[in-house]
Amino acid sequence: MMLVDSHTHLYDMKKGYVLPSDIFPVVVGYSHTSNHKALECARAGGYPVVLGIAPQTTVKEGISKLDEWVSFIRESRPNAIGEVGLDYKWAQTAEQVEDEKRAFSKMIQLANELGLPMVIHSRDNPNDNGLPKDAVEDILAMTGKAKLLMHFFSGNSGQAARIVEMGGYISVAHVRSKERRKVIYTVPLDRLLVESDSPYIGRTPESVREAIAYIAEVKGATPEDVAQATTKNAMEFFGFGH
Repeated sequence: MMLVDSHTHLYDMKKGYVLPSDIFPVVVGYSHTSNHKALECARAGGYPVVLGIAPQTTVKEGISKLDEWVSFIRESRPNAIGEVGLDYKWAQTAEQVEDEKRAFSKMIQLANELGLPMVIHSRDNPNDNGLPKDAVEDILAMTGKAKLLMHFFSGNSGQAARIVEMGGYISVAHVRSKERRKVIYTVPLDRLLVESDSPYIGRTPESVREAIAYIAEVKGATPEDVAQATTKNAMEFFGFGH
């Protein structure tokens, strides 16, 4: 049975890595440099590709070249815009928060222009520094009912339920937590995807096997049913395999 890893930075795997034949990757960029690598990797393998400017990139690099970055994404015609969003853990100043929001607004506009879904990176601010705290709430306010996939979702089950009600999807990695278990329990199987976020969260795309087992355990389903459902959901969200 084919398993879809809905979020991998496959181009950053160690040299010589061989992808198992039963795992189909969705290759994701997060910066102008990584977008180039992701596109090359995806085209070489015949994989779906997701291109975007992530919030952590705007903190590191600023947004002076944002228009250039957007043009490359537009011309590349990806399957989705991502990973994009808001990361209030990375932002250390009000200016960095505004840069994140400006870049995210551009990504939303681009997704609307191209009629593409968005893959969302969100992380709350754990610090008491006077800056915004709740990234998920701000993301939902900015996107409305756009077609979203919340990648490696770290919000709560109530937010997950609202995201699903708005037409969104939730992506689950193998990392276990009490809140993630509640999210898996809350979200219907037809709105769940699995991912490795390799090599940064899962070491390799094979970690989606653990994510599938985790969902099956929480849902009281078989791993085969979870694999079939999450693969179908990924194909529908990213628009491939039909």
